[in-house]
Amino acid sequence: MTPQEKKRRDFIKKMAGLGVLGLAAAAGIYGAKYYKHHELRLRPPGAVPEDEFLALCIKCGQCLQVCPYDSIFLEGVDGKAGVGTAYIDPQKRGCYLCKAFPCILACPSGALDHEKDDIKLVHMGMAVIVNENACLALHNKKVPDSAIDAIYDHSPALTKKEIKNRKIEDLPNPSEKRELQVELLKKLEKFRGKDCTICADLCPYHPDPSLAIGMVAKNGGYLPEIREKCVGCGACVELCPTDVLKIVPRATYEQIYGKKA
Repeated sequence: MTPQEKKRRDFIKKMAGLGVLGLAAAAGIYGAKYYKHHELRLRPPGAVPEDEFLALCIKCGQCLQVCPYDSIFLEGVDGKAGVGTAYIDPQKRGCYLCKAFPCILACPSGALDHEKDDIKLVHMGMAVIVNENACLALHNKKVPDSAIDAIYDHSPALTKKEIKNRKIEDLPNPSEKRELQVELLKKLEKFRGKDCTICADLCPYHPDPSLAIGMVAKNGGYLPEIREKCVGCGACVELCPTDVLKIVPRATYEQIYGKKA
């Protein structure tokens, strides 16, 4: 018996304890590896290598349910990366690198490795500049209201009224999820009509975001510089007013920039 066969057998044994649905899931997840999405998906923090992830993710949605920022989505029926597998779309919502990494802790199958629940061990991908000329900071342009307003639409913990009016209200007994999403928006609000350094100033890498991204002078303006500690969380992609950046899933700093981190 090969190691892969043993791994599969042992896993299905575990799934058998969940009954018929568990067995169905086990059959599905091992088939999922043969139906990869045409473009590599950005996976949540702690994701094991892609083939293993597709094999182990049981599509339970636990990571999605505990994510405070609503950053995690499940692959739809038209997806080829295994319907129901967890992914992050930075255009809709980046990952904000929660210190406790609840998504990792909630994963029951090992698709998100419980041994990687520390920022030093998290690596989702790498940010790259794909449209330098669009950068507001490079041209000394101010942040438009539309850039801030758009993030309200990405914040489902808000009320419909708040989203419509683009204005936060004080509500009694807010949930932790609401508090975190409101805190992000309040930080973002400070950039209305101001010089744009959003990608660098709101990078969630901790304890020091400047190790992951910073602004550097160029041609009379400024441009973001991706640095060694970038983990590819996608927050900069979501928050950037003009789509200057993108994330290359699972890529390393050395692969993209030719240097060792």
